Amino acid sequence: MRTLLRRKAAAERASVNADGSGVARVETGEPRLKVCVLAACPFPANHGTPGSIRELVEATAERGHEVHVVTYHIGEPLPLRNVHVHRIADWTRERSVTVGPTRYRPLYDFQMIFKALKVMRRHRLDLMHAHGYEAALVAACCRPAVRVPVLYSAHNSMGDELASYDFFFSKRMANGLAWALDRTVPRIGDRCVPHSANLQQFLHDRGLSDRMEPVLNFGVDFDKLPTGDRRRLRSECNLTNEPIILYSGVIDQFQRLDLLLESMVHVLSRYPRAKLLLLTNVHNDKAERALRDQARALGIEGSLVMMAPRSLDHGLKLISICDVAVVPRPKAPGFPIKLLNYMAARRPCVMYASSCSRLSHGEHVWLAADDTAESLGGAIVRVLKDETLRNRIAEGGHQFVRARHDRRMAAAQLCDSYLRLLRPTRRWKEIAARPAALPNELEKCIGSDSNREHPLESELNAYA
Repeated sequence: MRTLLRRKAAAERASVNADGSGVARVETGEPRLKVCVLAACPFPANHGTPGSIRELVEATAERGHEVHVVTYHIGEPLPLRNVHVHRIADWTRERSVTVGPTRYRPLYDFQMIFKALKVMRRHRLDLMHAHGYEAALVAACCRPAVRVPVLYSAHNSMGDELASYDFFFSKRMANGLAWALDRTVPRIGDRCVPHSANLQQFLHDRGLSDRMEPVLNFGVDFDKLPTGDRRRLRSECNLTNEPIILYSGVIDQFQRLDLLLESMVHVLSRYPRAKLLLLTNVHNDKAERALRDQARALGIEGSLVMMAPRSLDHGLKLISICDVAVVPRPKAPGFPIKLLNYMAARRPCVMYASSCSRLSHGEHVWLAADDTAESLGGAIVRVLKDETLRNRIAEGGHQFVRARHDRRMAAAQLCDSYLRLLRPTRRWKEIAARPAALPNELEKCIGSDSNREHPLESELNAYA
């Protein structure tokens, strides 16, 4: 008890390095944890769930904890600092990043069970943090063998998403599977972490309030957000001073870009020179053809610009060129990463009220009241015609996410959840007796440069 009290008193206390460098280091007051993160997806990747996981694991490692990620053999060459990556064997030679179910994913999830067991045993990890449905099923298979607690991260629900993929023979089959998954998988976790108010209500409706953690906001590193010259970036896209409506993210059907295209008919009737810029961060030929065909049918093909950013930083810079950024998906269950990126870049945002989570209309964002293309188009026009409104919601949205979505704050809250999960376990005394975690301690342990960016090829078999 005295040890714990001393740690609590020392929490967040700055100390000077022993080498006399004068660089301040902050003790977290937490024992150094050893975490197994299960990411049943291509990782790292520049979209949605993989992007949010990347921010969380890096920020957790920065607090001095030992973080191991078990994931697929597929990923993008994005920087990933101070994190151990364990990939399944490449049995299929598949290399492309795909969103949603594929014929190979059940195999990859099966492989993850054995990879996770190997990693858990070799490194004697304290807990499993399962991100999403497939990762939770992997954790359920591993738990009897390793006997460690499971934290389930609720990124989405299946009911509004699974049937939108062209993978199942029938929508009825997809909806039936989604119903079963939504009622069983979240119960796998000893504790559950919702990532938005909507998902908090989703878990509450399924009787999981007694094991639910507070909402954990996704976070970004505001100190490292890239910036660029708007005029030069517009020129790169062959754009000048016309109004630009932007969407950034995957273009699969569940994102409802069909509604955004239909809304542009209304926008173009008021602003004939307006352009819709779609930044696609995951290649999808079928979806791209469908969008171009729809634009042609609507007579707005000349106003549609589609491009793939060269890199993560390039994509974040391009967000800055738009006049309005849009989230066109109604009833979105979480807080979209694209919305976080829009607001971090100080762009005025438009979205449906049915997707809004803890944001104020006219202060942080402009909301379309009805889940229709006409309502969305009207909201976009309203923001385009009022510069004062654009500036107000752009600044208000930025201040909102800066105050609530810094990844260091998210990591601190997540580590509190880890500690609550571990305290009732048989290993808690052993864990509590460890030295306090220090920022960047893991970096020294694995002998890496904190500024080094590891290419994908060097990660494929790293720490296997």
